[in-house]
Amino acid sequence: MHVKLFLMLLLLGLPCLAKAQGLTFYNGKFAEMQAKARKENKSYFVYFYTNWCMPCKKMNETIFNDAALGKYAGANYYGYAADAEATITEGKKIAEKYDVAFFPMMIVFTPEGMVSERIDGFLDAKQMIALLQRNVTIRGEPTGAYLYKNDDPPRAAFVQPKGKGLYKIHLDPQKSEGYGVRMGIYENYEKAVEKIKELQGYFHRNIIVHLDEKEGKSVYEIILGPFQSRRSAMTYNEVLKAKNGYDGIVVDLAAMK
Repeated sequence: MHVKLFLMLLLLGLPCLAKAQGLTFYNGKFAEMQAKARKENKSYFVYFYTNWCMPCKKMNETIFNDAALGKYAGANYYGYAADAEATITEGKKIAEKYDVAFFPMMIVFTPEGMVSERIDGFLDAKQMIALLQRNVTIRGEPTGAYLYKNDDPPRAAFVQPKGKGLYKIHLDPQKSEGYGVRMGIYENYEKAVEKIKELQGYFHRNIIVHLDEKEGKSVYEIILGPFQSRRSAMTYNEVLKAKNGYDGIVVDLAAMK
C-alpha cells in the first residue's frame, strides 16, 4: 500500500501538496469540480504542470505548502492540478482545450466557468495570492471562444460604445515588469481611446496604457499584457497576426517607468 502511494505521488509530480497547512487540490473529476463551483458560486483555478518542468517542481516544493495561500485559496477557491501530458488522467485533455503551451500555467475561472485570467511562469506564494485576490469577485459565463492568454472576450465586448457618451473608466497602476505587445502609439488621446475600444472587443482585461512625453507632447502607447516572458509575448503576437490580422511589437515593460 505504501509503495503504491509513493508511486502515485511520483507520477503526479506533486510530492508536497497533501500537507494540511498548505493548499489542497480537488480530488475528483474536473467536471464534478466545475459543477460544485457553479452550485456554490465559488471560483476555481487550474494549475498545469509537467514532470520535466523545473519551475513546476519548485512551486510544488514551496508555494503549495504555504499556510497563507492554503488558508485564502481554501476559503475562496477550488483548486485543480493537471499534468498537461498525462493521458491516463484528464490532464492532457484539459490542457488541449485551453491551449496550454507553457508551464507552469495558472488559469483562474469564474464560478460559471469563464476564464478570468491566465498566467505562465513561476509564481511565489504572495504572487499566487494576489492572482487569486484580483479575480475572486469576477463573474461571467464562458463564451467558448478561446485565444492564447485571453480565452474569453471581455465583459465590455458585449457593450460596444460608439460616438459620444459617458463611459466608466477604472485605472490600476501597473508595475514595470514583464513584456507586452504594443499595438500603437498615439499623440491624440481620442485616437488612443478609440484603439482601446476596438481592442476591448477581442481581449480580456489585458490592455495597458503607457503615458510618456516626447518633444513636449503627450504620447500614449497601447499595449497588450503583461506577459511573464518574452517568449509568451512573442507567441501571443503570432496568434494575433494569424487569427485577427494584428501585428504588434513585443516590448520590455521594465523600460516603461
